[in-house]
Amino acid sequence: MKDQNERRLFTAVAVSLALIWVWQLFFAPPPPVAEEPGADAAVEAASPSPAAAPRGNPAVAVAAAEAACTGTASVIQTEKAILEVSDCGAVRSVRFPGQQKALVVTGWWKWLWERVTGNESGGWHPYTGGEEPLDLLVDGELLVAGRGAYALGGTWTVTSTDPLVQERRTPDGFRMVRTVRKGEKPDLWDVTIRLESDRPLMGPFWVGVADRFVQTNPYSTTSSLLALVDGDQETVTAPGDIQSPERFEGPVGWFGLGDRYFLAAAAPKEGSTGRLEWARVDSERVGAFYVLEATSLTPEAPIESSFTLYAGPRELRQLELAGHGFDEAVDLGIFGLFAKFLLITLHLIQSGIGNWGYSILVLTLLVRLVTYPLTRSAVVSGRKMQSLQPAMKELQEKYADDKETLNKEMMAMYSRNGVNPLGGCFPMLIQMPVFFALFTALQYEPSLFYADFLYVRDLSAQDPYGFLSLFVVIGMYVQQTMMPTTGMDPTQAQVLKLMPLIFGIMMWTSPAGLALYYSLNTVLAIVQQWYNTRTIPLIPPPGDSNVPA
Repeated sequence: MKDQNERRLFTAVAVSLALIWVWQLFFAPPPPVAEEPGADAAVEAASPSPAAAPRGNPAVAVAAAEAACTGTASVIQTEKAILEVSDCGAVRSVRFPGQQKALVVTGWWKWLWERVTGNESGGWHPYTGGEEPLDLLVDGELLVAGRGAYALGGTWTVTSTDPLVQERRTPDGFRMVRTVRKGEKPDLWDVTIRLESDRPLMGPFWVGVADRFVQTNPYSTTSSLLALVDGDQETVTAPGDIQSPERFEGPVGWFGLGDRYFLAAAAPKEGSTGRLEWARVDSERVGAFYVLEATSLTPEAPIESSFTLYAGPRELRQLELAGHGFDEAVDLGIFGLFAKFLLITLHLIQSGIGNWGYSILVLTLLVRLVTYPLTRSAVVSGRKMQSLQPAMKELQEKYADDKETLNKEMMAMYSRNGVNPLGGCFPMLIQMPVFFALFTALQYEPSLFYADFLYVRDLSAQDPYGFLSLFVVIGMYVQQTMMPTTGMDPTQAQVLKLMPLIFGIMMWTSPAGLALYYSLNTVLAIVQQWYNTRTIPLIPPPGDSNVPA
């Protein structure tokens, strides 16, 4: 990056990215503090008045005069997922065989601070936890169904385990039958919700998912509500996000919940029509509810709605194979095309190497090799511009009071000498999509969850030792010492000095897999800069670049 335009572009992008990162880390509104969860909620008792239901749900709440549930659990399992139901509600647990909860990562700086403030008396343990199986549901239900006000719990009877069939009847004659069968693929399930009544009843009737969500930081693995409505992904991360019921217009692709790496979502099958609504269930729990189009129920006309349930990793290829638009749960940003290509390449490398850490290093090397011609082109353009600096300075002095003539003469000089003033900048613009695509792809790649490399036990989590971020800071400072600063604006020079620290903080708070990529990327950038400096000579000022008299 020899040209000032290149430096300005890189500085602007880096500072903008850093400001967003720092804002999320330090200035974003804090998540609401969750109270201790109480016992599982029984179905709400309510009178047949609009006040008993949430706003947007004017129908009657179901009466709750039911026998107490016992908590007896039944399990239906495939190769990739385990669904557990209880007579106290719908699906109460979504687990994955052999998958444990995320490790609790404690950086030495956090431990030291807690030790100084008296909040920590034990020794430093970089990694703790991870013994319990991962469960997407904390204190909620999946595939819950009902009429009127949104509520969880109630007493259900398991009448069959293969397929899994649950029934529930309320004193007002309303009967719900939920059937869950294993789908054609290991990560899909076929779900049917049948609503019956022995007398006419008014709706609304709904199927949904609700849970207690507490988002702790931008890289938390805590679950959140997710839905695809009219082709757009919608998300809710905490009860505070919903002050009143929020209704969405447009076709519903799917709805459910997921964390950074796993997803459990139901897609309405053809023939099932309805709309989506976010709503609170109680002070702690919020839900995504698919409100069926049918508004009345009679003994002669039961309501039946079918869904395809996906329960598995938020891995792009697997979601694409599952169909039903589940791949929209992976948001790779504005450079998604590049990110998909890089993820495919990363998986191909991993299939041959067998270690995600080494695969990331190989991918980084390949990216630098592929983009090297662009980097070298930028250096050559910078050398050409550098050769014109004396003549440019003369023009600036001569036409200091005539900006229009100055610009015209400078463009004429560029034309005479075959120099494109954006020649050094354009290759950098081409590289930016690659950088941001890698940034996003590595940040949300499920395969990095629990993937270890050298001293790092989980590449999806922060590096508790801080070695990778420190390596980035040192590498970028070394790179800066190799860059010429002659003629650079003093303010710009000061900003550039802060860039290593800013990027170091970014990598310090990032998943270790991303920090690993950027560490090697910094080393390769130093090597390329060293090589270019020695193989691309300074271009002497051309003879016809003199300032016109």
